[in-house]
Amino acid sequence: MSLDFLSPDLARPDRGFEPLARSPIEPSLRRAGARFEVRDGWSVAIDLGDAAAEQEAARSSVAVADRCALGKLEVTGPASSLPELAPGAAVHREGAWWCPVTAERMLVLCPPVATAELRERLPAVDLTTGLAAVGIAGPRARDVLARLSALDLRPQSTPEGGFRPGSVARVPAMVLREGGDRFLVLFGSAYAQYVWTAVCDAAGPLGGRVVGAGQDA
Repeated sequence: MSLDFLSPDLARPDRGFEPLARSPIEPSLRRAGARFEVRDGWSVAIDLGDAAAEQEAARSSVAVADRCALGKLEVTGPASSLPELAPGAAVHREGAWWCPVTAERMLVLCPPVATAELRERLPAVDLTTGLAAVGIAGPRARDVLARLSALDLRPQSTPEGGFRPGSVARVPAMVLREGGDRFLVLFGSAYAQYVWTAVCDAAGPLGGRVVGAGQDA
């Protein structure tokens, strides 16, 4: 069975219709008053009307952002092996995150514009629309995740580049520590609205705020 329908970049204009990829979290962002732009074929929330407040949240508490537009590629078999990597430790290389899930399975996360080239070069199965992604960043990011998950995300247990499969909000998920207080949570797109609501509910009492792509949580 072809999985091309999971690759937004393969959609082509037809009879005046211009395809546009949309995040499953977009309805919640629109209700919150987000301003959108088209970037690399995706409808992306740029901000929610108060850029200064969004920047302050990322600096002093916690910022939550929709990052579903990230390319998400799965490589399996011998091609998934990088000699220096083992499950649990990801590396940022060639503008992408290389995240070993098991000894025979690698998840590659990249900007939307790089997805097609990487998909063909590896080769890989494109899971871009099959997986949703939420960014959680700021000094209270771990507190948010501690309210939703039993994963040990302390620096001594999850250093920068740490990649942890587990459960977030009782949903199977994977958590990547991109650096400092920046975390990326990946999970099935079918759970997008539920997980987004759970993350926002956990962040709110801590002074957290939903931010747009301009803040890049």
